[in-house]
This record gives sequence, structure tokens and C-alpha cells, in this order.
Amino acid sequence: RRAHWAVDVRLTRNNMVAGVDVTRLDISPNPAPMAAELNLEVDFKLSEPVEGACWRVKYTVDMTEMKFVVEVGETEKKNYEAGAHTMRFHSDGIALGDVKKSWLNNVGLLTASLTRGEEDIAQICAVTQVTKGADGELQRRMMSPLE
Repeated sequence: RRAHWAVDVRLTRNNMVAGVDVTRLDISPNPAPMAAELNLEVDFKLSEPVEGACWRVKYTVDMTEMKFVVEVGETEKKNYEAGAHTMRFHSDGIALGDVKKSWLNNVGLLTASLTRGEEDIAQICAVTQVTKGADGELQRRMMSPLE
């Protein structure tokens, strides 16, 4: 049995609707220290081609009166044909230099967005629980919306 996440998204070209069906999300290592590398693999299907798109990955720390959005990175732009695809993303870590550790010890949000220009075509969100480990270092556990 395979879980999937589907979304209808608006494309500006001819005001058509394209379907994006995400069938697998793998986050590794997970759980891991907050400063550890981050690897994502996303299997997805497109109902129609999307040109000049990339996947952008961000991490958001959302406090009551403050919000920090950290640009983790993005894949190279490419043209996607209709059909099945796999996105692979790697980052040596999430650069959280300006965010206080006390603010991180909370819930955050990892987002991976299929983007063309400034337009988000689809977005996958993984709620991230951050806790202090026995060694005092912050540990992250990213929860896939597909599980």
C-alpha cells in the first residue's frame, strides 16, 4: 500500500490546471542532529509538462511574533515532461546562524516547492520537531506528510 499526496495547482499558461501527484518523500538522515546534512528524494508525477522549474527547499522557524525563513537550497532548473520523475536534493546542513538556539527548540517547517520563476507549482511540507538531546545538542525529526 502506497500513500500519496495530490494537489491541483494553477498554471499561468492558458489558465490550465496541472496535477502534481507526490508518491514518495524520503528525508535522510532522520532523525538527526539539527546541524546534520539533509537529503531529500521526492517521487512525483505531472499531468502536463512544466518548463524551467526547480525545487526550492526552505526551513521556517515560526515564533509568536517572529518568523525566520532559511533558504536551504535549490535544484538546477530543468524542463519536466508529463509523467513520473524523481527529485534529489542534498545540503551539507541548514544554515541557522542568525537564529537563537532557544527559538529552534520548538516546531519548525521544512518545505520543498516545485517552482517556476517566483510561482510555486506545488509544495510539500514536513513538520519538524526539534528537541534538545541528552548531549545538549538540538535534534530534528522531520515528519513526512505521506506517512
